[in-house]
Amino acid sequence: MPDESTAPLAHLRVLDLTRLLPGGYATQMLADLGADVLKIEEPGVGDYARTMAPYVKGTDGVGVEFFALNRNKRSAAINLKHPAGREALLRLVVQADVLVESYRPGVMDRLGLGHEALRAANPRLVICAISGYGQTGPYRLRAGHDLNYIGYAGLLAHLTTPGQPPTLPGAQFADVAGGALMAVAGILAALVGRSISGEGRVVDVSMTDGALAMLPILAGQVLTGDDEPEPGAAMLDGSLPCYNVYETADGRFLTVGALEPKFWQSLCERLDRPDLIAHQVPTDAADRQRTIDELAAIFHTRPLREWLELLAGDDMCVGPVNTLREALDDAQIQARGVTAARDDQGEALRLMPVMSGVLFSGRGRAPALGAHTGEALASVGFMPEEIAALAESGAIALGPIPDL
Repeated sequence: MPDESTAPLAHLRVLDLTRLLPGGYATQMLADLGADVLKIEEPGVGDYARTMAPYVKGTDGVGVEFFALNRNKRSAAINLKHPAGREALLRLVVQADVLVESYRPGVMDRLGLGHEALRAANPRLVICAISGYGQTGPYRLRAGHDLNYIGYAGLLAHLTTPGQPPTLPGAQFADVAGGALMAVAGILAALVGRSISGEGRVVDVSMTDGALAMLPILAGQVLTGDDEPEPGAAMLDGSLPCYNVYETADGRFLTVGALEPKFWQSLCERLDRPDLIAHQVPTDAADRQRTIDELAAIFHTRPLREWLELLAGDDMCVGPVNTLREALDDAQIQARGVTAARDDQGEALRLMPVMSGVLFSGRGRAPALGAHTGEALASVGFMPEEIAALAESGAIALGPIPDL
């Protein structure tokens, strides 16, 4: 974990009631920045990501997703369906700063742990509820996953080329950008507000809302009265020769992002095609396609590596379409410290931004289920005999130690 004296979120206490990707990503960002994140998990089950394939090599069925999103956290196994388990959580809430949950709307209320009950226990508590469609609206109770959310949000419709069906993305846009990042932004904003008012807030994160928020330019056109562009016809999704992807002679692909006239001019001159300078923004569809075809023919004459060498330079808006392995090995990525060693189980991906005084470390492995139950309850005043009685009643589980 970051050094306690320099980490910006040191001494922030977070209760993480989430499962799977969006909540795990959000709370790991907080943990990497110094927050004490305690996962509250169902005894015997835990976060579903613990046992979901694919698995970390060399482990006994530890899910890669859980391993990747739960470092620097602690785990307490508490049965929230048990009255004593609910009481234990409320005692933890009294001393917490943030609680993050990802249940469908209404579940927390049925458990007797609704947002009002939590705020009554601790008025300073910032509650973040991450759900597919939000706490309000006709779809609020619908089940769903990332693909459903980006479909509803209009994002999936634009992940395609003309005449082709939508492409399922390798990245989880709604889960990560629409859910986790929105959650972290909302939590930090609420904490800033609390520092002034002394009162917590409820942050209602809809992953569908968040996915839609990734379309500010396209939505801006529609909301100001323009027709929605067809996929592939908008400015930044394939309609411009200067902002496109081109295949090279070896079957690889080159990105061209020369939007500014000076960058387009530099590219055309480097290609020895000054005649194309005037065609950066074609006046009609025929001119656009003709210019795209011209560039496609040019780029198909050399392999990717040769183009990268020929077009090298700080004012050349070009680059490769890397595989993930190539991206992780890239000199720029390596220089930025995007990954860190993780003992004998490979490396971990940095999810937080670079920040002065904070060193990213892969230390603090994802915790074993319930490994910190007793420790967490003792920290809020439970006596050893009380903890033992709770375990005997099934309200909590005292998990295995050491961590995974």
